[in-house]
Amino acid sequence: MTGRTGAGGRSRPRPTRRALLGGGGALALAGATGAGFGLAARRGEAAPPDPERPLRIAYLPITDAAPLLIAHARGHFARAGIEVAEPIRLRSWSTMGEALLAGSVDLVHLLFPMALRMRLDLGADIRVLGANHVDGSALTLGRDVPEVAALAGRTLAVPGWYSIHNVIVQQMLRAEGLTPVVRRTASRDRGEVTLVPMAPADMIPALDAGSIGGYTVADPFNAMGESTGVGTIGRFLGDVWRSHPCCVTVATSGLLRRPAEQLQAVADALVLAQIDCREDREGVAADLAGTYLPQPLPAIRAAMHRDGAGHAHVAHPDWRGEEIGFTPVLRPGFTAQLVRELGTTLLDAPLGALGELDPAAVHDLVVDDTALRDAARRLDPDSLTALEDPEVIDP
Repeated sequence: MTGRTGAGGRSRPRPTRRALLGGGGALALAGATGAGFGLAARRGEAAPPDPERPLRIAYLPITDAAPLLIAHARGHFARAGIEVAEPIRLRSWSTMGEALLAGSVDLVHLLFPMALRMRLDLGADIRVLGANHVDGSALTLGRDVPEVAALAGRTLAVPGWYSIHNVIVQQMLRAEGLTPVVRRTASRDRGEVTLVPMAPADMIPALDAGSIGGYTVADPFNAMGESTGVGTIGRFLGDVWRSHPCCVTVATSGLLRRPAEQLQAVADALVLAQIDCREDREGVAADLAGTYLPQPLPAIRAAMHRDGAGHAHVAHPDWRGEEIGFTPVLRPGFTAQLVRELGTTLLDAPLGALGELDPAAVHDLVVDDTALRDAARRLDPDSLTALEDPEVIDP
């Protein structure tokens, strides 16, 4: 089935910066996660673009970051004539959001709903260049939670309110007759599940301690949860929404205002890296382990190439929803459907502009994939064949 139509033209208050980033108070970026970024700058104070300055990349330690990291590791950026500084690892999506608002980075992978929110409600000087990957996420359940229905009365962690994970897990909860709630303790008798935002790095310890009953996030945190015995994968999100993009590639003004040939060179490097991620999964896992990602190689290898879904519930085996895929271009139909789905998703802040705009118009307001489409036509033409595929959602 397809998703539901979101709220239409209702006037809603604009969200605050704090609400967008899911903070409990100010989001300080001191310490190792912000080292080297100069994150004291406020929005609008970013330095003028310098075409000779090395490109600044930031990432979270998840397999979603693989195209950016492999483009760096295997020299695709260098061969395209783009000098790139050592990519900086951040700990949470809120930290990434602050770095983007500060103009302290040039190129990142970012949760697509978060990118929509930042561009349309905060007026962030960013553009989505295209897709980063599809699928690659799951719902991991605690040792004492045998199935989704057993989450009643428990707390479930999501990586951010504006994440595809939050959208899809709420579809799954509603399909089981459960009701997501925020800012209060869930009632088991009423079939409620409390949702909380949590940095991916905190999810496994929280599940092990029993403070949450499950989490939904990108790999390799799901593979890590299983390999350590902390939890089991209940269902892969790609088995709920077929071939859904999760993270997108986002550029800030530091890259967008450089000469067009530099942006095209970046796009070429990313497409070549995505091909590597698809065709050399074992080698890519080895390149990521120890250098870019802190998780052990077996977990990264399991996340990059799954032989099957294990004991996770699978409704659509032909979708291969358990395996992360890599593709450079976003389906416009996916953007529109995502906006509709956000209109029916429980959030901890007003929906803002996304509740007021025509879903079909949002793609062109946020996405400029000209460079990636050009690179795909030359280097990976098969990746363009599914752009008109319909969105299929079946929780």
